[in-house]
Amino acid sequence: MVLDGEPGHLVPGKAAPDLLPHAPALAQVAEIDGQIICNIDSSDLLPTHWAQIATTIAEKQDEYDGFVVLHGTDTMTFTACALSFMLGGDHKPVILTGSQRPLAEPRTDARINLVHSAICATKDVNEVGLYFGSHLFRGNRATKTSIHSYDAFASPNHDPLIELGVDIRRIGPPLQRRGPLTLNTKCDPRVAVLSAFPGMAHQAIHTMAEAGNRVILLRGFGEGNLPQKDWPETIRRVTDDGVHVLVASQCRTGASRPGRYAGSNRSRDAGAIFIGDMTGEAAVVKAMCLLGRGLKGDAFRSAFLTPLAGEVTPGSADLL
Repeated sequence: MVLDGEPGHLVPGKAAPDLLPHAPALAQVAEIDGQIICNIDSSDLLPTHWAQIATTIAEKQDEYDGFVVLHGTDTMTFTACALSFMLGGDHKPVILTGSQRPLAEPRTDARINLVHSAICATKDVNEVGLYFGSHLFRGNRATKTSIHSYDAFASPNHDPLIELGVDIRRIGPPLQRRGPLTLNTKCDPRVAVLSAFPGMAHQAIHTMAEAGNRVILLRGFGEGNLPQKDWPETIRRVTDDGVHVLVASQCRTGASRPGRYAGSNRSRDAGAIFIGDMTGEAAVVKAMCLLGRGLKGDAFRSAFLTPLAGEVTPGSADLL
């Protein structure tokens, strides 16, 4: 990104910058090649762009030891989730990173993020990761938590994979990927998100279903609690029509699960699926990918609660 005018606003540059003059330490880490896949604001990215990135990585697996994807911070977690679901089997490290300030600025955080991401791409982390600040996170477990901080991302329900401070410290184990690389970029964006609030009309659920959405993610209270008046009946009506209702939590840490409150239990009994300790981004993108693969009914429900790439802890949607 570059400043457009003075004081101006940030826009994508007309061409990809030569990274080495801004981050010469990259040359000490690895031999770097670059390729532009798209050069747009990350808020304008579409699932077709995710597919282009995944396809490029799959096609070049045998040419490189690892991949670093430079990405805007606003939707980077969505892309990380998509790549983790589209790239199956054993593959080279794929590390997404970005910065809070543009690379050419004197006080940018881009240089250290670039160098550390390149280092992570040389490690035996054969999964999709997201590097920012001082940590490498599992890509589908990360979420953006700050507009201002250089430590702008966190992994609320899963330990980081690596901490890069004075020393490089392993924290969590990487995924054990088996089998040959697979690529599945099919994606169906007919997913809606509704955030519950006191007094919200339950008809909003039905409106989203009538608009053609096949999955509705409800951001409930606490562990995924939802109002008892009218909501379970509306959830039942849309699920009977083949629409999947997912229940997340508005809280940053913890799991969405029934069993403790009557409201969440009634939603479960009406057919809602609780997302466990998945992030909201992971739940949305996973639903899009499963829809794209043609899964419906019990097949969708089973696949959604089964880890594809370490995005959910098995059993986290159940009250212990």
